[in-house]
Amino acid sequence: MRQGTLGIAMVLASVVVLVSSALAEESRATVRTRAGDSYEVSNPTLEVFHTLGEPKERRAEPTGLQSSITFTSSTPYPSQQGDQPAGGEPGADTGKEKLLRGHSRLTELVVWRQGVEIRIPWNRLRNIRLARQPVFDSGLPPYVPHYRYSASVSLVDGEQVEADYVNLGTALLRGSRTVGRIDIPWEEIEYVTFER
Repeated sequence: MRQGTLGIAMVLASVVVLVSSALAEESRATVRTRAGDSYEVSNPTLEVFHTLGEPKERRAEPTGLQSSITFTSSTPYPSQQGDQPAGGEPGADTGKEKLLRGHSRLTELVVWRQGVEIRIPWNRLRNIRLARQPVFDSGLPPYVPHYRYSASVSLVDGEQVEADYVNLGTALLRGSRTVGRIDIPWEEIEYVTFER
């Protein structure tokens, strides 16, 4: 009886030690957005989403006053408009385009200072502060906001990197909260402070 109790106690002590060491290695971050919201997240990662491949055929660009809006249906029922495929244009090919979609976790932050690329490993980051300046002479229409981003990065060893340009494309900061996962697009982030 004593040996069984002693064995259970040893197993429980081992589990407690393993769980506490795993929790001690968990990184946390405080994220503040440009809207003024602040989030505490655990296990923050920077993830990028991408699509590979091209459509089989490019559809003709709408000209004149034609509508460029296409409505699709998610119901499996046939269309009410005769031979028209559900959710598509009359006579449209119902075959799916072969596009590969995926995402990957970034292991480093890439910034530029005076045209020189600087790669900073994700686990060396202590603080990132992103600033944005409006760009007025871009090729975009005036109703589309366009910004140029810069970053001030503090590293865990105390080093400071002042970057005059950063572009993370479709990346977002992903983390866990008590209510579930949170995804914040990088262009909405004002600063991130890591606790490692």
